[in-house]
Order: sequence, then C-alpha cells, then structure tokens
Amino acid sequence: MPQQPRFDLSPEDFVWIDGFATPPAAKYRPLHALLSSIRLVLNKDDTRQVFEVVTALSRDSARRLFARFIATPYGRRVVTEPVKLEAILGDFPRLRAMAPGTLGRAYVDFMDEAGFTPQGLIDAAEEAGVGLMDFPELKEFSRAFRHLEVNHDLWHVLTGYGRDPLGEICNLVFTRRQTGNPGLKLIIRMGLLALKLERWSYPALKAAREARRMGDAVDFLLQHDVEAMLEAPLADVRKRLGIFKPEIYDAIPRDEKHSVLRPKVKKTQTEREEGRGVAQAA
Repeated sequence: MPQQPRFDLSPEDFVWIDGFATPPAAKYRPLHALLSSIRLVLNKDDTRQVFEVVTALSRDSARRLFARFIATPYGRRVVTEPVKLEAILGDFPRLRAMAPGTLGRAYVDFMDEAGFTPQGLIDAAEEAGVGLMDFPELKEFSRAFRHLEVNHDLWHVLTGYGRDPLGEICNLVFTRRQTGNPGLKLIIRMGLLALKLERWSYPALKAAREARRMGDAVDFLLQHDVEAMLEAPLADVRKRLGIFKPEIYDAIPRDEKHSVLRPKVKKTQTEREEGRGVAQAA
C-alpha cells in the first residue's frame, strides 16, 4: 500500500538550492527522538528507529548535506541521471561474481551473512516517514537521501565495523562525522551509555573515539563513485580513501562484541527481510 504523505507541503514551502527544491527544516521533536533511541538500544536491528531519531532532530542539517553533495560532480550525477545505488548494490549475482577481496564481493558477502538487501534500509526509512517521493518537486532531494540510506551497509564494509552493537555505534560515529546529522549524536551517546552500564570495562569509548578520528580523516565519502570502486581490491579502496584499520575495535574478541546489548525485543530489519522473502515465495 502506498505510504501516505507525512508532510503537508506546498510549493511555497520549498527552499531552492542551486535549482533544486528542498523541504523546509523538519520539526524539532526531542522527546520522540529520545523514545526512539531507547527502542534502538533495546534492539540494534530495529533500523527504523535510526531514521526516526535522525528525522526528529535533523532541523536543516539535511539541506546543508544536500547542498554539499550536489556541489560534487558525482553528487550531481546521482540526482540528475539519476544513479540508483540500490539497484547497483542490489545486483547480488553480479557482485558475487566479482573476485574475492574486492569491495563488491566483500559487500555482498556481508549482506549475505546478515540476510539483508538494500531494500531493507529503504523500507525502514519509509516506515519512519523519511521518504518524500510523494512530492515530485523533491525527487532530486529524495534521490540524494535514498543514496545515503543505501550507503549504510557499504560503509560497514569500508570501515571494517561489524553488525555487533559497538560496530553499529562506531559506524554511526563515522557517519556523523561525514554527514553532520545531529540526530546521530543522541543515538551514539545512548548506545555508549548502555554499553558502559552493562560492562564498565568494555572499551566502547576508546573505539568510538577511534571511529571519530577515522570519520575526520576521510574527505567526504559521498563524493566518490561507488560503482567505480566495486571491482577494486577493498584494501586499495580503503587506502585511497584514507580509511585506516580500527585497531581498538578489532582487538575485541568477536564473541565478546556480540555478547553485549543482546536484543531485548524482536521485529528487526532481519525479520523485515525474512517477511519479504516469504511474501515473494508465496
């Protein structure tokens, strides 16, 4: 069923940037953001809550990011051609055929292990009301942020951060430094607090500071052509982008990473993916 518009907008509400329409600043909803961040701490796989928090606290940060993105040659291509990253990264047979060790192969291996597809992130964003596809004037703006949404799991692969709670937090720290979204700061702080309360000796703060240094060291990752990098060795891509090995995070044993903040509730992105598979099979 098509999603009903969450926003009541008219052309007079749009803010124009370099010939492209953008929506007005989102309504500031700190209480909603706090509740959503608590739900996310209870279940790191409830991806929808990330988008709920981001939307509730974004104000005009999305517009600033859009302006920065379309100022790059690749960003301009994404919104005008357009470049549909969800189709590129969703072509799993092509990615599986790439050589072991390439970015594309590492990405599809990551997604296969998790049971995810790029569509799962899009669905989570739409459930949170992030999508603005109901407004044709905003198609370029919407395309830019769909591109960002789909990059989330790719950035896991590029940075080396896994899907465990600390890996998710560190990936968000990196994303926060790259995009400037204020909503991610609340999620990060809530997640780090929950980790420290559960296991005080856990080196979560050190790992997060390392992720922050990585995010600051990389020069605006969104400006790079993703498809052009997929067949290159992952190690070479990381070196070219300035992404270094997350040594503090990597030093934590895998079993220990997955033993903290285990989900208290279900209904996750994983279940959303499984549900789609059942529906398609039927």
